[in-house]
Amino acid sequence: MPKKSPAEPPITKSQIADIQYKQLQRFVAIIERGGLAEAAKNLGITQQALGISLAKLESIVGTTLVHRSRGNQTFATEYGEAFLPYARSQISGMEQAVHHLHSLLGARAGKVEIGLGETCDVELIAQALRVFHEQRPDVELSLIEDYSEVLLNQLVEGRIDFLCGSISTGDTAPRGVVAEQLYTLRDIVVARAKHPVMKLKRPKLKDLQGYTWLVPRRRPSDWHAIRNAFVSAGLNAPERVIRSDAPVVGTQLMLSNDFLLMTSPAMAERTYDSRHRPILRRINIDKPTVTRHASLISMGGRKLSPAAEALMDDIRRLALERHGSD
Repeated sequence: MPKKSPAEPPITKSQIADIQYKQLQRFVAIIERGGLAEAAKNLGITQQALGISLAKLESIVGTTLVHRSRGNQTFATEYGEAFLPYARSQISGMEQAVHHLHSLLGARAGKVEIGLGETCDVELIAQALRVFHEQRPDVELSLIEDYSEVLLNQLVEGRIDFLCGSISTGDTAPRGVVAEQLYTLRDIVVARAKHPVMKLKRPKLKDLQGYTWLVPRRRPSDWHAIRNAFVSAGLNAPERVIRSDAPVVGTQLMLSNDFLLMTSPAMAERTYDSRHRPILRRINIDKPTVTRHASLISMGGRKLSPAAEALMDDIRRLALERHGSD
């Protein structure tokens, strides 16, 4: 086996920059085809040109990557075997980057249907849509707001391209669903501004015990979380509950009654008064709560249109700017 001299200086950044995509591609072809002759034939170049390319690559990295034996048999040296996965990774990365750019160049028309779940940062989504529409005004956008559980079913059925929502902790996602986490939120308890609990600086869980709770009908896990919070604290669970999936009527109920609602901060911020301020106020209490992971959710293996991929990119970028990386 060829050995590198220990006195030889390490490869520099400028030398790495001299490595060309074609050199990596040809090196991989030699290994995969088992020789220069077959690799040259597959690549459509002469064996001499292939040999020169390999020699230049070996000169840059400072060691022999391919051992040539009699009978035109070749195999990777110890260093070639170590270098091979990195070469393949670089080739794959470049191909993916070019494919992605071509997808973005083609994202100028068509239709994108997205679902917006309860964890969506309203300002983030609005900004992403605004930027996307300014750059691609001919793309038709369809937005659907609902609970993530409902939107997941629509995603699986192919009725939406992707959704910004969450998969509840402990729930099993439908087969094939891929969730790319953007940020994490914890549910808060909200009520109208004149709710009696709002007068308390530090309310306790027992202070919420006698009030009616408004909970999602299609998400029974929320009511279970509320009840469990009280039971875990040694208190009787609340007895009064209204199950509703009607946001307009639900909001009116919250504003005209001393009801309580456990919800995502993102959803609580979606209802505004004439001064563009949330009309439901947060109660200063830590429980009950549920941790939700806001994610871009799509179907693995289902090819998205270039326009849909571009919109997902805009949402990713803005999420990183606003929330950082969790």
